[in-house]
Formats: sequence, C-alpha cells, structure tokens
Amino acid sequence: MRNRDAVLQSGQALVLGVGLLTLGVLAWLLMLQVGGWVHNKSSLHRATDAAAYSAALVYARALNLHAYLNRAQLAHQVAQLHLFSLASAERFRSRLARQATTRNPPASLLGFRFGMHYAGAYVFARQGGQSDTRMRNALHKAFEQHEQLIHASLHHIRQSRMNVGVEISRSLENTLVMNLGKSGSDNRGESLAALGVRYRILRDDTEKFIVSRPTTEHDWFDMLQSVRTRYRYLDDRRVVARSFNGLNLRCPWMQHQLRRRGSLKITREGIWESEETQSFHNLRFNRHIGCYFREYPMGWAKLATHPNGPSGLGFADEPMQSFKDKPFWKWASERAWTGWNLFGGTRNPLAKRWAEQAPVVWRARQQAQYSRLNPKVTSEAAVISIEVDQRWRNFPQLRSAAAAETYFLSPTTTRRSLARPSLFQPFWLARLVPIPSARPLGSEALAEAK
Repeated sequence: MRNRDAVLQSGQALVLGVGLLTLGVLAWLLMLQVGGWVHNKSSLHRATDAAAYSAALVYARALNLHAYLNRAQLAHQVAQLHLFSLASAERFRSRLARQATTRNPPASLLGFRFGMHYAGAYVFARQGGQSDTRMRNALHKAFEQHEQLIHASLHHIRQSRMNVGVEISRSLENTLVMNLGKSGSDNRGESLAALGVRYRILRDDTEKFIVSRPTTEHDWFDMLQSVRTRYRYLDDRRVVARSFNGLNLRCPWMQHQLRRRGSLKITREGIWESEETQSFHNLRFNRHIGCYFREYPMGWAKLATHPNGPSGLGFADEPMQSFKDKPFWKWASERAWTGWNLFGGTRNPLAKRWAEQAPVVWRARQQAQYSRLNPKVTSEAAVISIEVDQRWRNFPQLRSAAAAETYFLSPTTTRRSLARPSLFQPFWLARLVPIPSARPLGSEALAEAK
C-alpha cells in the first residue's frame, strides 16, 4: 500500500512540475516580448528626438548662412563706397592739378597765407596728371564687379536657401534610418518602408520664418549706415583753415579762408552721390558792400549713379567764369536765392556749381535683396514638431513624438539683457523643446518611404 501511494504521489509531482515549467516558459517568452517592445519603444523615442533635433539644426545652419550672406553683402557695399569715394577723389585731384598748373590761385599765395604744407599738397597734385579718366575707369570696373556679385552670386545663393523643406525632409529620413535601421530596433533595413516607419510633421515654422526684402527698407539702410560709420574715410569732409596774414583793417574780425568740403551720400533707393570741393576765399573790400569773400575754386568733383546713365558722362570741363564783364560780388549777389553768402558761410558755392556742370555718372543697379525675419511672425524661434509610427510584429503600433526649435543666442547675451534675433549675426542654434499643443498643418501629410 505504501509503495502504491508513493507511485501516485510521484505522478502528481510530475504534473505540477510540468505545469510550473510551462508557466516559466510562458513567462520567459512574455518577458522577451515585453523586453523587445520596451527596447524598440526606447529606440523609437531616441530616434525621434534625434530626427527633430537634426531638422532644427539644418534650419539653424540655413539661418546662419543667410546671416553670412547679409554680412558679405554689407562688406561688398562698403567696398563700393570706398571705390566710389576714391573715384570722386581722383576727379577732384585732376581738377586740383589743373588749377595748380594754371596758378589759379598761385601756390605761393597759399603758402604765404596758410603755410607751406597747404601749398605743397596743392603743387604735388600735378604729379598724377591732369587726366583722371584711366584711373576712374579702373575704379568703375571694380565697382561693377562688386555689384555683379551682389545682384547675381549672393542673390542666387540666398534664393536657393529661402526654403529648405527638402533638406529638412532628407535629414528626418536619414536620421530615422540611421538610428533605427542599424543599431536601434530589432527591425533591419535601409529605408523607412523596410523598417515599417512613417512620420508626419505636426508643426513647421520654417516655411514663413524669413523673407527676402529689397534693401530700400529701414532695417537694411540703418545697418549699412551703422557699418559705414566705422570707416572714417567715408565721413564728410569739413575743414576750414584761416589765415591771419594780411588782415584788412576795415574788418579785422574776418580772415582769409581755405575751405575743404566733401560728402558721400547713398539713398534708400540706391542712388549714390559724392561731391568734393575746395576753394580759397580771399578777403576783399568794396565800398558798396564792405568786406566780402572772393571765392577761387581750386578743386571740384561730382560723381553720381543712375540705372540708365552712361559711364563717363560730361568728361569735358565747362568754360571757367572769368568775371571780366561783371564783378564777382555783383554776380554772386544776384544769386542770393541759392544761399550764397559773400560775408561768411562754410560752403564753396562756385566750386559746387562747376562740379554740377560737369558731373560723372556711373551706371549702377538698384533694388538689391536681403534676408530678414518675417515681421508677420511674432515668435522668435522656429519650431519643428514630428510624430513617428513604427510597425513591430503583432504588437500595437509603436508611436513617438518630439519637437525642436531653432533659436538665436548671442555670445554677449546675459541674464539681464537678451539680444534680439537678427539675420545679421550667425548665432542661431538648435535644441529640443516640449511638444507644442498645435494641430498639424494642412499641408503636412503622412510621409511614407517608397
């Protein structure tokens, strides 16, 4: 009896052991399935974060490129300003050389009145010759080369980078494939279709974040003027030298003057104008009007641009006024409506008139373009949000979402002062951000690999 009970008990233990073994196998298989699901879910999360970040980084690089393009365009325009000013100065020098050759006024008189360094500069102007055509044509050619780079090369690159949607899509796909297909999930493949992955863009601020605008706008014009102030050669010239040699006892408070004037202007419409004058204002006395200044122009030049103006217009000089038939003071008094001041002032009216009679006009393009942040967009950062789905065996579909933004951060930024976003400085970066609560854009369809 005892042996039979022992046999029965041993059979019951076998059944229990088999049942426990079966449960263990099932638990192990379930653990493998759940572990694989967790692994693939984590891999999908990492891949989604990496894809969103890479898309924001692609756009940050595009914005930095626009900043470099704007800065390069500013540099080319500053170079044009220097070339333009040099051409005007060369024109002025040639007129100065002609007056020095004809001794009108004589260099000895200037040396006596103002010093030998003024007379020496007057005489040495003749070393460059009385013709400025060759040098001015070379400067104009260099001016046109800079203009060609602005309107052709820089403009073409800028327009090609206004919409980087294709690069962003390629970055999203490549990042997902690299993070899932080779070292991420259990699935293997070299395309989204092979991996069972599809994604959609929930939000994309890159399409309208920046715009291309003409350089007639205030932002560009103000920036150009700000950059120009760093170069003193482009400043206006306002120098007056006074002489106490040969004072007139009838008006001892007045002195002979040597006035140097120069201005370089550029309008919002892209019209350039440079004017250079220098005159000796000799103090004289007349019983009708008293003491007055007789102006002797020494050098003058006017250079301007026009979209249709031929280069080299008006190279020939107009005949100079001799004032043999009419005294200078009387002729000038008849032009008082022009602001002519015989008794003082700071301008060179006669030299200015001669410059305007024979201007040099260069042909120049207008209405260049530049990149700027869209004023209709209130956000200071461009957000890209995506959602990714992946099929994995017979389990429910895996899904993950992530968002990243392209933002501006200047190295000089402190906690108290935040620099405003700008496309004149290449300080755009990328970072992951919380997923914004926004509906998918209407144009954002589900993107699947072919």
